[in-house]
Amino acid sequence: MLCVSVVPVSAQAAEAYPPVCRVPTPKTTHQLITEKPSLDAVYLEADGGALNRNGVSELYGSVIIQQNQQAINAESASYNGTTGNVNASGGVKLSSENTDFSSDSINYNLKNQTGTITNAQYQVRNSNTHGKSKSIEKKSIDEIQLNDATYTTCSILEPSWYMSSSSINLNNATQTGVARGVTLRISDVPVFYFPWLSFSLNDERKSGFLSPKIGVSDQSGYEFTIPYYFNLSSNYDATTSISLFSERGLKLENEFRFKSEKSKGTLEYDFFPEDRQYDDDWRDYFKLEFEHKISARSKVTIKAEGVSDVDYFSDSSDSLISSTTSALEREVAYLVEGKNWDFSLSALDYQVLDTSSESYAKLPELKLNYTKPHTYNGLDVAVSTEATYFDSSDQTTGLRFDIGVKASKRFGNDAWFAKPSLEYRATQYTLEDNDAGNDLSRYLPTASFDSGLFFERTLSNNLTQTLEPRLFYTYTPYEDQSAIPVFDTGFSDLMTTSDLFKTNRFTGKDRIADTNQLTLAVTSRLQDPKTGQEKLKISAGQIIYFDDRKVTLADDDTIREEETVFAVELSGKINDQTNFSANAVWDPEEDDWSSKEARLNYKDNKNRSVYFSYQHLSDEVSEVDASFSIPVSEKWSLLGRADYDLFNNRSLEVLAGVEYQDCCWGSRFVARRYLTSDNETYDDALFFEVELKGLGSAGNSATSILQEKTYGYDKD
Repeated sequence: MLCVSVVPVSAQAAEAYPPVCRVPTPKTTHQLITEKPSLDAVYLEADGGALNRNGVSELYGSVIIQQNQQAINAESASYNGTTGNVNASGGVKLSSENTDFSSDSINYNLKNQTGTITNAQYQVRNSNTHGKSKSIEKKSIDEIQLNDATYTTCSILEPSWYMSSSSINLNNATQTGVARGVTLRISDVPVFYFPWLSFSLNDERKSGFLSPKIGVSDQSGYEFTIPYYFNLSSNYDATTSISLFSERGLKLENEFRFKSEKSKGTLEYDFFPEDRQYDDDWRDYFKLEFEHKISARSKVTIKAEGVSDVDYFSDSSDSLISSTTSALEREVAYLVEGKNWDFSLSALDYQVLDTSSESYAKLPELKLNYTKPHTYNGLDVAVSTEATYFDSSDQTTGLRFDIGVKASKRFGNDAWFAKPSLEYRATQYTLEDNDAGNDLSRYLPTASFDSGLFFERTLSNNLTQTLEPRLFYTYTPYEDQSAIPVFDTGFSDLMTTSDLFKTNRFTGKDRIADTNQLTLAVTSRLQDPKTGQEKLKISAGQIIYFDDRKVTLADDDTIREEETVFAVELSGKINDQTNFSANAVWDPEEDDWSSKEARLNYKDNKNRSVYFSYQHLSDEVSEVDASFSIPVSEKWSLLGRADYDLFNNRSLEVLAGVEYQDCCWGSRFVARRYLTSDNETYDDALFFEVELKGLGSAGNSATSILQEKTYGYDKD
């Protein structure tokens, strides 16, 4: 279970390997007579010659002809003072505002900035873009025509790739370029031909074909994709991709994006007209995200996803996460935010893909929350209200109305604090087809008292150590809630020491846990007083229960008083490159650690990175995830990643790749193997990508796979 990929070596990796691409030292390609010329004045300088103010001046030896910031350098030249025409030869250099040219000879007019440059080389300033041309026609101030030209963004003189074209037209006024008869060459070998290309001279968007993608997987076979980008307007665009799968047939993917002063949104629609692996059926997927600001404080949002069949993701996705999606949300919401309050009205439904995880629709849900800090004699007051109608085709349905009021006040200073709180929650149900009755209600108070002390001292190494003992007590009386259906409630897992300070062991509103408990905890930190950086943190805490806990989700047994919970947590920095964290929770009922989690990550300035994580939840998850990314030479790097299920003794996902990078081009090859949604079979996929620096990349999305799956990977 090894994964491999490449991390490019940046200038920061100099201690490990020399930089692949050193930025060239700027060299003066031309000379000026003056840095502050008079407007439109013409300056002449040479070793010798004959000057004629109203005719042709002949100059030779280190000739410089300058007007404003454009200059011509040559061994010999003639200048017509009446027409502004210049004929120059011998080591000619022409500098314009954005580009420098060098050639054998030039016929150029200073006044209208037009002319012809033969056997020229050009270099775009402040970039690696350069090339050659048999002749360059400067048609106007803004328009240039290059004939029999080359183009590359390799920073070296002998580039490993370049594009040759019969003609290239560059228009600075429209910031567009058009090339005809274009051949892409790698090491002088032609690999692709484009009869016509249109491109942008800046970062502005432009319609056209994007880089093609290729790949292969067990599910779909070989894949070839051609995307086309439509720059429809300044505030909306679209992308359409046509894909051909050897095992499935044709697939079309469409994305439309728009953004205005008050609105923004994205619409995706993908479909197989006839999927050969699915009885030649039409299969599709859509996703809509929309947001409209009604005012500075209110907005409407729409989020919706849907598929034609429950197998769509498992058949067409390339990752474990998307292939195991159990439900897709469809929600419309209206939200308003005030100074101390917020309101929302929403409707939420699901397309259920996994029938074992049936979810209730909320049609609709209304929420109103109010928070007023430090008022009413220093009290913090919060009110939350919620009214939700839960709908289901085969379960109890009905309306739940819930209101909670909470008041608290904090006393203390930098050395101590004490915070008593009191909360009262009232919940009313109006149900249909509930076996225990349709009209139910529940009224429960919760009292809590949180307190702590802060001690600190300076150690001999000038670090500050703190000691922070904390005591937290909470009490909620028991009320039988077994007749209340469970709409959106579950157990709140204890994962870290911070979870020891919860007043309710359930999430949602359908259960309020009875409890009479005391939490004792202590935290100690090591901090750098100059930067405030936390070097080490250690926390430990225990809940002591004074009564049995009777409220359960279903028909679970009462939790006995003596079944207490203990949690520990450790985190910190080993050095500037290495961070770690670990936490665990002891379950006395199981007489074992119910939750264990550990993480370690390392990344240095040589682009070496390592990540390791371990997670264990009793009867739920036991998993190890590890990855690394290491440059092994100046141009090659390796990457590895494995995700392993310890419960079932099987791999969940494995990725392997290798990458090559130099200053002109790069390539990546990635192989993935992951468990599909049936929890039995695996899918294998290959991703290959070739990137020509400054031009784009061709292949499948190997870069996005590496960035998503590997800690520390950075293509740039």
